[in-house]
Amino acid sequence: MPAVITNMYIRKFYFRMLLWLPLLMASGCKVIKNYSPDKPFVYKTDIKLRTDMRTSEKTELISRMQNQLDDSLQVKWVRKGFKQILNKPAVFDSSYAVNSIGYLDDLLRAQGFMYGEIKWDSTLTQVEDQQRVTVNFDVVTGKVMRFDSIDFAFRDSLLQEIALKNREKSILKKGDTYSKEKISLELDRILNIYRNNGYLKINRDDIYAEVDTVVGALIDPGLDPFEQIRLLEEVQNRRNNPQIDVVFRQKGIENPEHLQQYHIRNVRIFPDRQLLGDSLPVYRDTIVRDGIQILRTRDLFKPSFLVRNNYIQPGALYKQEDVYRTNNIMGQMGAWQQVAVDLLPVDSLGIVDVDINMYPAKKQSLNIDLEASRNASDVVTTSNLLGLGLNFGLRDRNLARQSIQASTNLRFGIELGNKGQIIQTFQTSLGQNFTIPKFVAPFPIRGEKNLLSSRTILNANGSYTDRRAFYKVQALNASIGYDWTNKKNRNWIYSPLNIEFVRVFSTDSLQRLFDSIPNLRNSFNDGLIISQKLIVLSAWSRSNKVINLKIGLEESGGVFGNIKSWDLQARLSRYLKADIDFRYYINQSRSSWAFRFFAGMGQPYGKVVDTLGNITKENNLPFFKSYFAGGPSSMRAWQVRQLGPGSSRLFGSTNADRFADIQLETNAEFRFNLATIYGIRVKSALFTDIGNIWFRNNRGNPNLDPAVFRLSKLYKDLAVAGGTSLRFDFSYFLIRFDWAYKLKDPFYSNFNNGWFYNLRPGNGQFQLGINHPF
Repeated sequence: MPAVITNMYIRKFYFRMLLWLPLLMASGCKVIKNYSPDKPFVYKTDIKLRTDMRTSEKTELISRMQNQLDDSLQVKWVRKGFKQILNKPAVFDSSYAVNSIGYLDDLLRAQGFMYGEIKWDSTLTQVEDQQRVTVNFDVVTGKVMRFDSIDFAFRDSLLQEIALKNREKSILKKGDTYSKEKISLELDRILNIYRNNGYLKINRDDIYAEVDTVVGALIDPGLDPFEQIRLLEEVQNRRNNPQIDVVFRQKGIENPEHLQQYHIRNVRIFPDRQLLGDSLPVYRDTIVRDGIQILRTRDLFKPSFLVRNNYIQPGALYKQEDVYRTNNIMGQMGAWQQVAVDLLPVDSLGIVDVDINMYPAKKQSLNIDLEASRNASDVVTTSNLLGLGLNFGLRDRNLARQSIQASTNLRFGIELGNKGQIIQTFQTSLGQNFTIPKFVAPFPIRGEKNLLSSRTILNANGSYTDRRAFYKVQALNASIGYDWTNKKNRNWIYSPLNIEFVRVFSTDSLQRLFDSIPNLRNSFNDGLIISQKLIVLSAWSRSNKVINLKIGLEESGGVFGNIKSWDLQARLSRYLKADIDFRYYINQSRSSWAFRFFAGMGQPYGKVVDTLGNITKENNLPFFKSYFAGGPSSMRAWQVRQLGPGSSRLFGSTNADRFADIQLETNAEFRFNLATIYGIRVKSALFTDIGNIWFRNNRGNPNLDPAVFRLSKLYKDLAVAGGTSLRFDFSYFLIRFDWAYKLKDPFYSNFNNGWFYNLRPGNGQFQLGINHPF
């Protein structure tokens, strides 16, 4: 009883802290310091924007306008604890508003609004000896300017030829909205093309964009009156349907060196430079491979390895992308703490010498890390576990003198429980990982040179998991995988061979669950997996929006399952599995929106031997490959693996983990800043989680029909959680305290479809997490 009472008070404390603290901090009192008594000072600035833009674009433009105001009108409240403080507010002067109109007009024009209108007024509020002035701006953007024609007119014939050859890749498209930023990006694109065609020194001083000469022509005093009338009519037409023409040209004064194509002469690699060298290095030897000189003081790296990862070739036309690629690939390997590519041009000869300076990192390191609340879809064969974990890691950054990364990790972890059970799960694991900075295969892989990066990953792992009063698992895992990134920045991870062996020791609690659901026994048998996996990661960003997409495919037993003795006697699991994880972020100055959608399904198709010795169709995924919901990163109103499946009530009387074949989940968060306390950024969030897990079929048990996925009862089965969060951002990591309620619980779907069943202020779920849930 005392433990129950203590737990009740803890839950009430967490509830009150997480619910009221963000509200108190967000609505803290305002204090004005060091103002001039009885003199009007700037208290607030409001911008009313009237435009046809979308809401998100409108919010972003208002934010940029606030930053564009005269400094004296940018009211800067500083939060200290629960207080917001305005220190030394500027004495109001109407000239600040007049100046701001000019700045705002410049911003509108830069965004393509050439015919905007801006007005301002102010209101004075007397509070004791404070004369608070609120400055209001009324901004009407008008219609946005759009690109009409985009052309190139370079005097140099080769520059013109290169530009026309690549015009289809232009950022500017007819009909797109105009902005100075787009013009700037197009200039950068053109310069990058030239720099990849030998023009080492060409820059912004050599080319420019000529934009819309119609208005400029009107101020010509020698203009023919009839031509002036024609131009005035054109200006009026453009006001109604604003369009703009852009021509890219060379500037009037040419620099001969900037219009010269350069070729690579000498390439020298210094693989073991010292950052703090006291004297000139004494080189052990100089090796020449494929025309590339390698000058070294120690024998730390194989010459063939260095040459293979260098893309700057003697005699070739200078290409900026080769320089960047060499620098990035060498820098990402881990063997060097710093890589710098120095270019030494000889202008009179049109050649450039290249020095690649590389500063080795410490070869070996030992790390000890404490982690908390990591959630994973595979609770057996990975090192991730919900709760607390202690990691010991030994890392070698330059194995075999080829920057092969070798990592040895020993981990101890516990999973925290409730209902009187403090430690719910204990896990220990030992893993060895090798990352080789190239493809290792029995045959050459075409196109590897065209990739931004390529790696081969070898992994071996052994683990022991004790899920108290439920099951114990011993697992061994070994795999080989390939990780590469193409020029579209799309990351691919393919594992052609992944071997997992799992041995399960059941308990009385698990046996009782088998008695009520006999077919569930097949999910918790010893098993062997020989699978292959494919994961594709894509990311897009535009302005303040970011999209991340992850698609995963896995199959087991497709080849080796055809061997009968492996399929049945070795209990080789045969299944297909597919996942999709979509994330969308909208970032603003002091807040952000985050959305996630996840869908996954597994389809077993093998055969098993039942308890009577009969060969039957396999209906279950192995539990360590199944889906589950709940915890700090999924359906936060439920504990980990305690939701679902569907609206089934068979699991209600037990604390057994729930696994299933299908999962649907969507999450949304509104994240916002609260304060900065002693350098720690305090943040909060309001969130909702919607989803559940399901079986594909009832596994021969009609009592499991509510656990089966059907579109007709999707609404009934969906769980809905809602809550708030208090977060402490330490830059390198974030600690998250979430408090969530079961707004809709499918377990009680017979009562008002599960909405608000037994909902009370203290009847929520506390979750401790590290970093954002998605």
